Amino acid sequence: MGGKSTYIRQVATCILLAHIGCFVPCAKAEIPIFDCIIARVGASDHQLRGISTFMAEMLEASCMLKTASSRSFIIMDELGRGTATNEGFGLAWAIAEHIAAELQCYCLFATHFHEMTAMPAELPCAKNLFVSALAQGGKLTMLYKVNEGVIDRSYGIHVAEMLKFPQVVLDEARDLADELENFNTEMKEQGASKKKAAVN
Repeated sequence: MGGKSTYIRQVATCILLAHIGCFVPCAKAEIPIFDCIIARVGASDHQLRGISTFMAEMLEASCMLKTASSRSFIIMDELGRGTATNEGFGLAWAIAEHIAAELQCYCLFATHFHEMTAMPAELPCAKNLFVSALAQGGKLTMLYKVNEGVIDRSYGIHVAEMLKFPQVVLDEARDLADELENFNTEMKEQGASKKKAAVN
């Protein structure tokens, strides 16, 4: 909703325009020669073929990993959201890591998994960007600006509030989100303590 999908699509569009000899809508552009543009975007199923949304996503991702080269340009908009959270994060991380470490091609990878922002610590070639938003006085304003760094929160409940969800639903959602956040923090602290104890 903040514009990340539009951003990664417009980069791919600009690359295509440059490769066919058209003007690119900017003052200056330095674009390498790519052998292909590979896109894994959107979410849809193929009911007549018995393929769920998640299966379609995985089929596309599998094809992408098999066909991409170091000269390819990849855009991926959300990955792993169609299965359990931990499993989805594992798939998203492993695929992004494979692209960065093995394929070593240019890639824009949009995700809601905040844990993936730790990747640049392990892979210096990775970089974090976020689309800015302003939450103030119970109102959410999308600023449609891409910045370097890591965003510290999501705004899903703010969007639900904008769409006039019943207040009881919003309150319950906030309580559960806070509870899960506290639980995850405790689990991380316990894990860090166990690692420290094992080292000592």
